[in-house]
Amino acid sequence: MRRRWPAVLVLVVLVLTLVPLALRPLFNLNEGLYAEAAREMLAHNPLIPRLDGMPYLEKPPIFYWLVMLSYKIFGIGKFAARLPSALAALGTLLVVARFAKGRMPEPAWPVVILCSSIGFYMMSQLAMFDMTFTLFHTISLLAFYAYIERPERSSRLFLAAAAAALACLTKGLIGIVLPGLIVMAFLALERRTIPWRPFLVAWLVFLVIVLPWHIWMTLHVPGFFDRYIIQEHFDRFLGTLKPMDYRRPPVYYNLEHLVFGMFPWTPFLLAGLIRRRPFDRLDRFLLIWAGAYLVFFTLSKTSSSYYMLPAFPALALFVGRALPDLAGRSLTRLLGVFAFLCLAAGIAALRVPHPPMRPYLLGAALAYLGFFVAALVAPRARWGRVLPFAALASQAGFVALFLTFSITHPNHYASKNLARALLPHLTPRSYVFVAHHYEDLSSLDFYLHRPIYVFDPRQGDLYYGIRHDPKAHRLITGRALVDLAKRRRVFIVGPVSDEHSWARYGRFHVIASDGPDVAVENGLRNAATPGT
Repeated sequence: MRRRWPAVLVLVVLVLTLVPLALRPLFNLNEGLYAEAAREMLAHNPLIPRLDGMPYLEKPPIFYWLVMLSYKIFGIGKFAARLPSALAALGTLLVVARFAKGRMPEPAWPVVILCSSIGFYMMSQLAMFDMTFTLFHTISLLAFYAYIERPERSSRLFLAAAAAALACLTKGLIGIVLPGLIVMAFLALERRTIPWRPFLVAWLVFLVIVLPWHIWMTLHVPGFFDRYIIQEHFDRFLGTLKPMDYRRPPVYYNLEHLVFGMFPWTPFLLAGLIRRRPFDRLDRFLLIWAGAYLVFFTLSKTSSSYYMLPAFPALALFVGRALPDLAGRSLTRLLGVFAFLCLAAGIAALRVPHPPMRPYLLGAALAYLGFFVAALVAPRARWGRVLPFAALASQAGFVALFLTFSITHPNHYASKNLARALLPHLTPRSYVFVAHHYEDLSSLDFYLHRPIYVFDPRQGDLYYGIRHDPKAHRLITGRALVDLAKRRRVFIVGPVSDEHSWARYGRFHVIASDGPDVAVENGLRNAATPGT
C-alpha cells in the first residue's frame, strides 16, 4: 500500500471503534452483568468481584479493574464500560502490526483483515472480558514465537509468561492452559525444546504475577477455590456445573463461528488453507494456534460464539501472509460463491420473523455483497488499494445499520427503557424483582443503581453469593412474595409471556412495557413494616 493509505485507514478504524461505544444501551446478559459488577466493586471492595451486592466469582479481576479505572476517568456509563474492550482491540491491532513488520512484505494486511473481520469488530464494542483476554493472549504467543526465532533473547520468553499471567487474571486458567497446549504442540512438531534456566525464570515470572490475587481470595472468601477453580473451570468444561448456564452446542458450532467471524475474509482464508505451497514454520504455528481453540472448545461441553475470538489474530496473520500468493480460478470461484450467498442472505432477510429487522439485514447483506464484487472485479495488482477500503466501507455500512437498529429497537436486548419507566415509581423502601432469569434483564441493576431481587429463580449467577453471604436475601418464592407484597411496595419485571406465573401471588397492575417485557407493581403506596 502507498504511504498515505495507512493514515486514512487508521483514522477510519479509530472512528469505527470508538464513536459507537456510547450510542446504544448496554446489552442484557453479559454486558449488564459485567458493567454492574465493576460499579459495585468500585463502591465496595476492588479485590472481590460483586454482583447485586454479593460475591460473584465467575471471572478474575483485571477487566473489572480496567472498567473501574474507566469509570473513574469518564464517569459511570456505557462508554466507560465498553472503552477497555475497544482499547484492547486497538492494542491487539498494534501488536499484530508490530509482529508483522519485517516478517511479511505487506505488514498492514493482517491489521486490515483483523479489524474488518466482523467477529473481531463486534467484540471490540462489548463490555466483556474476551477482547482484553485476546490482547494478552496474542502478546503471549507472539512473544513466544519471537523468542523461538531469537533464543538468545530470553526477555521475550519472560514477556510471554507475564502476558499469560495477565490473561489468567482476565479470564481464568484458560490463559495458561491453551497457550501451554499451543506451545507444546508446536515444539513437538518442530522437535525443539526450551533451555531449563529461562524456562524456570519464565514460570517464576508467571507465578509472581498470578498467585497474589488467588492466594488472597482463597484466604478471605469462603468457598473461593471450589467455586472459581473447580466449578468455573473443570465442571464447566465437563458439563457438570450445577446449575448449568450453557447448553452443549452442536459439534460444528465453533467452526461455524470461526468461519463467520472472519467474514468477509472467509474465502481468502479457505483459499489460503487449500493452496498447494507448503506451509512454513510461522504458518504452522498460526494454524496450531487457531486449531487448538477449535479443538478445545469443540471437546468442551460448554461454548459460546465469542470463545473463538483469540484465534482471529492468528488467522489474520495467516491470511495476510497468504494473500500475495492467492489468485486463480479457485479464489475466483470462492469469491463468486460468497457473493451469491450475500445475495441469497439479502433475499432471505425479507422473510425473517421479526419485521423491523428485515431492512437492516438486507442492507448488511448488500453492503458485504459490494466487498465481494470489488474483490471479483479488481485486478490483483490493485488489491492493495481496493480491498482495504472495500472491507472498511462494508464494515461502516454494517455498523451504521447495526447502530440504527440498536438505537431504534432497544427493547429486544436492553432494559434501559424499562429502568427509566420504573425510576419515577421507586422509593428507598420498595423492592424490584426480576421474574425467573436475572441474567436476561441484568442491565436493570446498572440503570437503577439498586439491588435487584429474583422471583422463582431458574439460573445460577447469584447462587454462589447467596450461599456464602449470610446477609444476602436476593431470591424469593411464592409464599414469601405474597407476605412481602402485603407490607411493601413490590415491582416485578419479566417477560409478558410469564405474567401468569406471578399473577397468582397478588394483584399487580402494569406500569410500563417494552417489547417482550413488562413491569408491574402491587400498588401498595405506604410501608410501615421495617423488614422482610
